Amino acid sequence: MALSKKELREIESLIRKSKKGDAEAFGQIYDKFVLPIYRYIYYRVSKSQAEDLTELVFLRAWEKLASYSKQAGGNFNSWIFRIAHNAVIDSYRENSKADLCELTEEIPEVRLAADPVQNLENKFEQVELIRALRQLPDLQQQVVVLKFVNGFENSEIAAVIGKSVGAVRVIQFRALNRLKDLLKQTEAASNKAAKAAFKTVEDA
Repeated sequence: MALSKKELREIESLIRKSKKGDAEAFGQIYDKFVLPIYRYIYYRVSKSQAEDLTELVFLRAWEKLASYSKQAGGNFNSWIFRIAHNAVIDSYRENSKADLCELTEEIPEVRLAADPVQNLENKFEQVELIRALRQLPDLQQQVVVLKFVNGFENSEIAAVIGKSVGAVRVIQFRALNRLKDLLKQTEAASNKAAKAAFKTVEDA
């Protein structure tokens, strides 16, 4: 989610107004970030939680806005995504793994088709991609979603997860390799099931 200098200035202006209690200004911030935040959360929790957690993120952002300072390092983009990450981690602690596996085909529009995972997406349903993604370690999940769903630059991802740009590249490389392996396993299992079903039909 690379932002232009003009967009960054506009956001900082809205933040200054919001800190003075201007709810309308914060509403404009909400409109700017709600879909990227929802996408980030959606790929990491169940659909039933995604909307609630998205609203929680903006509630926390409003409550903590006074503590936000550009001079403290980073920018609002990385700041609010760290809040989103913490909300996801809290949900992991509060909910069972079974709930996190709830999947749906009603997947929000994403940028995956334009990125290195395009070949994977062409071969597998997004539902399977999400299922595989959720088997990755948390840090790898974050990097993949921020990079290929939200379109973050590596420097932006580094600011969100608190790692160097070099570390982000390594995490991304490992995550994509693991995703490919998981999706190949899924494809093999699907083919095996299809063959078994076809044989059952033939034998009937």
